[in-house]
Formats: sequence, C-alpha cells, structure tokens
Amino acid sequence: MKIFGPNSLSTFFYYIFRSISIVLLVFLTYMEFAFITDKFTVKDGRFDMKIPLIGSSIQGDYQFSDILTISLILIFGILLFYLLSNIFKALKETIIFNKGIVKNLKLLTILNLVIGPILYFLIHYPIMHKTEFRNIHNLILLIIFGMISLFLTYVFKNGYTVQSENDLTI
Repeated sequence: MKIFGPNSLSTFFYYIFRSISIVLLVFLTYMEFAFITDKFTVKDGRFDMKIPLIGSSIQGDYQFSDILTISLILIFGILLFYLLSNIFKALKETIIFNKGIVKNLKLLTILNLVIGPILYFLIHYPIMHKTEFRNIHNLILLIIFGMISLFLTYVFKNGYTVQSENDLTI
C-alpha cells in the first residue's frame, strides 16, 4: 500500500482523524446542550450524564471549573484531530509538497507550542487551582509534538519551494 497520494495510507488516516474530530464535536455539543437544558442528574455534588447510543455515562464534580476543563480539553482535541486530518488530506494529493500542508503544519505547530502550554497552565492554576506538577508529562508531550511539527513545517516549506521552482523551469 502506498503511503502518499490517492488511495493510500494517508487517505485512511484522513478519514480516521476527521471522524474522530466529528465525534468529539458531536460529543461536546451534546454535553453543552445537556448542561444548558439540565439533562443530567446531580447526586452528592457530582453530575451524572447519560451518553445515548453507547449506554455509558460521564460523571464528575458538579463545579464550573470541572465542566470548563472538560470543555476546553474537548475543544483542543477537536482542533488537534481536525488539523491532523487536514494534513493527511493534503498528503492524499498527487503532489505532496503543497501550500495546504504547509499551512496546516504551521497551525499544528502553533496549537502545540503556544495554545497547548497556555491551556495547560490555565487549566492547572487559575481554573483547577492545582499547585503540583502531576501531569507535567502531558505538557512535555505537547512540546515534543510541537517541535516535531515545527521541523516538518520547515521540511515541507522547503519542499514546496523546490517543487515550485521545478515546475517553473519546465
């Protein structure tokens, strides 16, 4: 099986990541709608929200900080998987060095190197009032993933430049 181009592995990953982003968006919409319309139960200071179709439920402390944290993490996840799907969509093309992939890699870099760490510190300190660095590995993974996407952005930007120059010489 090919890795790039039409009918390739990148097409498979495009559909997987786009599906995940859509499922997360539907879940976030359902969750926010349920909180707005009081379609959940509260027992002992914890909310219990039934998830239709899968027979499961979400439970957590019924505090604004917890609900805001869940919402922010879901929004970050939606953006992450949507950008990844756009990158693999650009890799489905016959010419893989194109403007679309460079733009989406730049956005992925910003998401992981700027927005992710800001979100991490916002959730841990002002929102959840935590004082320890228990989940520091998540921040480190974001930064590593951001650095990899930064290098890939540079590689694909240079590849796009060479490809454009090559197309002009013919």
